[in-house]
Amino acid sequence: MDRSLVAENRSTGYLFNSNPVIRRLSKVQETDSENCCSYRGIQVKLIFFMLMVFAGVVLNIVMAGRWGGEIIMLEEQGIAFTSHEIIAVVIAGLALILSPILATFIRVTIPITGALFCASTGFVIGWVATTFGKEYAQTIWLALIITAIVVMMMGFLYWTGKVQVTRKFRTVLMVMILSSVFSGLVTFILSLIPATRSFVSALAENSLLNIVASVIMVVIAALFLLVDFDEIKRSVDDELPKKYEWSAAFGLAFGVIWLFFKILELLGKAKGNKNN
Repeated sequence: MDRSLVAENRSTGYLFNSNPVIRRLSKVQETDSENCCSYRGIQVKLIFFMLMVFAGVVLNIVMAGRWGGEIIMLEEQGIAFTSHEIIAVVIAGLALILSPILATFIRVTIPITGALFCASTGFVIGWVATTFGKEYAQTIWLALIITAIVVMMMGFLYWTGKVQVTRKFRTVLMVMILSSVFSGLVTFILSLIPATRSFVSALAENSLLNIVASVIMVVIAALFLLVDFDEIKRSVDDELPKKYEWSAAFGLAFGVIWLFFKILELLGKAKGNKNN
């Protein structure tokens, strides 16, 4: 495929992209018609990343009760864990934060950093489920089920052509996320002003408002998946070199995991509101 044509095609999709990995993928202008990206290759690598999430959960289950170290007891919550366990969770949390950054800026590390991110995600999820009791585990399972349903629904809408990811769609999505960021920034600034601090505190304690805000973020995260699907389609159609399958697969995995955490946050707020 002609390089200038690829650049033109991909520039039309770069108005707004869903996550940092996909965003950098949208800038790629290389082509390789003989050894290019394929849907099958991306699917295989996506399955690999999802299996790494599962491996992280399994690792936590296997290590439960075997951490060793000094026992730490939270009497109010009735929870006990060890110092070694906390160190492992902190390391997993750091990997959760740092690995996507490395994957974004050093593409060749994605097979490793992407796997580390996914395994760390599974480890933290498993730790929360096993440490904080059956109630938290049920919420996590519900979040997983809802995430799977939303992903399948978004996939159906995109791949059947019922929703088109046009420039207008991307613009609307960009306005939504920028509005969210702007409102958060304004709220933070108002919280620093003595005259408006009580008003901001009242808003923060409004459980219904918090739930509405979480619903909006879940909707945005779900719509982001459509943009991810569109960028993956462009990668295959524009015959990007096969090495970019890792970027496409991890970008989609990152989007799905982000959606999961937003749904988990929403369920947590809804549950807290019900208990109150």
